[in-house]
Formats: sequence, C-alpha cells, structure tokens
Amino acid sequence: MPINAKPEYYKAEKKYYEAQTTAEKIKALEGMLSKAPSHKGAETLRAGIKQKLAKFRGQLDKDRQKSKNKGAKVVLKKEGAAQVILISTTNAGKSSILKQLTNANPKIKSYEYTTKKPEMGILDHKGVQIQIIEMPAIYEDFAYKGLGPTYFSLMRSANLIVYVLDLTKDAREQLNILNAEFEKVNIRLNKQPPPITIKKVGLGGIEFSGQNFLRFGVKKARQMLKESNYHNAIINIYGPINIEQFADALNESVSYLPLLVIYNKSDLGIKKGISALTGEGIEKTKRDIWRALNMIKVYTKQPGKEKEHPPIALKGQSNVKALAAEVHKDFLKKFKFARVWGKSAKHQGQRVGLEHRLMDEDIVELHLK
Repeated sequence: MPINAKPEYYKAEKKYYEAQTTAEKIKALEGMLSKAPSHKGAETLRAGIKQKLAKFRGQLDKDRQKSKNKGAKVVLKKEGAAQVILISTTNAGKSSILKQLTNANPKIKSYEYTTKKPEMGILDHKGVQIQIIEMPAIYEDFAYKGLGPTYFSLMRSANLIVYVLDLTKDAREQLNILNAEFEKVNIRLNKQPPPITIKKVGLGGIEFSGQNFLRFGVKKARQMLKESNYHNAIINIYGPINIEQFADALNESVSYLPLLVIYNKSDLGIKKGISALTGEGIEKTKRDIWRALNMIKVYTKQPGKEKEHPPIALKGQSNVKALAAEVHKDFLKKFKFARVWGKSAKHQGQRVGLEHRLMDEDIVELHLK
C-alpha cells in the first residue's frame, strides 16, 4: 500500500541516510516519525521507524553510560506514599506552585531557568504524605543534553507527571515541547500499555496466544520479534493490537505514566487555571493530584475505639488483603475477618473477607485469630 508521504518526510529520510553519528540518526528518525502519514496504510512505516529509534536510543544510552562523569550522579530518594514530578518549559511558575503545595522553600526569581537542580517538598493530603519534585525547565532536546537523560531516567519511577503551563504563553507550543521530549525517552503519558505480554524463555521458539487479536500478519510479527532479539518467547495477546503498538511492546524501555495538566498565572487577567502567586486554585490542585494518582486512603481502628491517624495509602481498587499486608505481614496469616465503615460497605460495620474491595476514606477494623 502506498504511504502517500509529503515531501517533508522524504527530506527527513534523506537526512537519515546521510547521518554519520548515532545522535544524528536519532534526530533524523524523529523527523521522519513526525512527518510520516498518520493514516492506517502507514502503520508499518511508523512501526519500523519506532524500532530503529529504539535501537539507536539504546545505543546512545550505552555510550553515555561509558563516558559519564563520576561527579554527575543525581539521586532522588523516594519519600512518602507517592512521588509527583512538576514539569514545564521555562518560567511557568513551578517553584511558586511547589511552595504553595508543600513545605518547600525553593528559589523564586522572575528570570528564566532559575531552577538548576530538582527541588522537593512534601504535600500533606489529609494525613497522606506525597513527595512533590520540581524538575529544571524543559527545552528542545533536553532529553539528550546535559543531565537531561539522567533526570528523565529518574522520572520513570514516579507515580504522576504534572505539566505546569504558563497561561501568558502559547499553551499548544508548550505542550508540543514537553510531549516531544517525553516521546524521545519512550515515556508515554496518559496512554495505556498495549494489551500484550512478552516473556522470553530458554527454548521453544516463538509461541503465540491470542494471535487472532493481531491487526497485521503473524509473519510480520515474527520478523519484528527476531529483529528485536526475541528468538524464544511466549506472546500473550488479550486485546486488539496494531503494528505500532506491537513495536512499542517490543521496546523494553517504554514506560507508561499518568499525566495531569495545570494552567498557572490566572492572576494576570486570564480566568482559566490557577494562580501560584495568590493561591487561587491550589486546594483544588491538591485534590486533582490525589485523584490523578488513583490512590485511596484507608483508616484502621481497634474494636471499641476511634479511627487511627494517619490513614494508610493504597493503590486504587485495593482490597482488605492489601491493607492487612501493609499493616503487618503476620496479619494475613492470622486474619479472621474485617469490619468496614464507609463507601464500600453495604451497611456500616459490614463483616467482610480479604477480597472485599475498599474505597477512599473507608474505616477498617481487622480481626485476627
């Protein structure tokens, strides 16, 4: 099927074939991907570009590791129940927002690129401690320059990415810059992983389960697997998947993180958004962060007593079993039953088992044998 690409695509392709270094090849391939047609007939083309990008980006990371200066190490110790990263282009007000949200006191200046290293603070959300980290401003090719690769590597373990957009500037332009840099490092924001698991095994060749979900030929899938060094593997597909999604699944460096977008500087005459200067919208932002984290806070209590503070933070959709394990590992062995007060209970004080699913602000009384 013809791809019907525009001249800009072929110009980018020409640069790829003329590229001499790994960085030049990556830059050219990124240009090809951005100019490639988006219609269904070009899915194979885009998947092929993504595979090449994964290969060259992996090589670039290895080269950087070999030449990395010993004194350039950055460590962000994870604290609290979750880690949230504030990201923006320059001078969007991240430092002011960090100060409003947490106990931090970062340097706040009116000029650009004030933040030179990550700044952090703790947000107390009804007793749950959430670590908020402000990253230095993002700019074009930040993913490949200076400590940019290191910072993006650290972000992979975060629980939530928060974009801070400056309402006095072009929002679309800011989004394009930020999205492009995350795309370069294979971090997909607000996207679901493709419905597939790939497990390498020692022998047996390539074995498919659910291959009827493939929206392209099995022969092409096998070829792509071998090109990505999967020679013995069990492929379990449990939903419709196209060739681009398959390429992403083969790329072990792809991560998926939730994204929250907030708009700052509403105090400058623009109604929509928040103001880190006046504090307008900050309380709502705290609630939005909590919702975007997809977590619940659960209180425990002893029989005949009031609920205990602080609450225990759990992943959304957690059950009594997860709570018991969080309180103490022996509680699972000795568990008899639990009583629940709150939104998840059919009636207050309901007697439930380990599989009972909890909801935000539930109160749970654990009974042991």
